[in-house]
Amino acid sequence: MTTGPAIGVDEISAPPNVIVVASAPHSQVLPHAAAVITHGGHGTVLKTLAAGVPLVVMPLGRDQRDNAARVVHHGAGLRVRRSAKPGTIAAATRRVLDEPQFAVAARRLAVDIADDLASDRAVEELELLAGAARHDPDRDRTTCEASAVR
Repeated sequence: MTTGPAIGVDEISAPPNVIVVASAPHSQVLPHAAAVITHGGHGTVLKTLAAGVPLVVMPLGRDQRDNAARVVHHGAGLRVRRSAKPGTIAAATRRVLDEPQFAVAARRLAVDIADDLASDRAVEELELLAGAARHDPDRDRTTCEASAVR
C-alpha cells in the first residue's frame, strides 16, 4: 500500500501481510499485484493495464472519472464512489479478484498497449500526411494542418 504525501506511513494500521510505504515504483509492485485499487490517475491506470492487472477505481476528480469510465467500458475493472464504505470497496475488490473476465480484459489491454508502444504510429501517420501533401499540388497548407489534427 502506498500512502502518498498526504498520509504518514505510521498512521496506517495494516495486517502483517500488507507493506505500507509512502511510494513505490510501479515496475516493482505491479508484477506482484492481483488487482490495484486507485484514485484513477492516468499514470497508475496506464501502468496497471500495461502490466495486465485489473483495477478498482475510486475517482476523486480531474481526469480520473474519465479514466474510470474507460476501465469499466473495457471490462478491466470496476468503479466505486470516493465516498464508498469499506464493505463496498471490499466487495468490488473481491469481484475483480474472483471474476476472471476482469483479468482477461486487463491482459488483453496489456497486449494492445505493448503493440502500441512497439511502433511509433504518430510518426508514421505524420510521415504519411507529409508525403501525401508533397504529392498533391492542389492541397493547401490549411488542409494539411487540419488533417494532422484529426
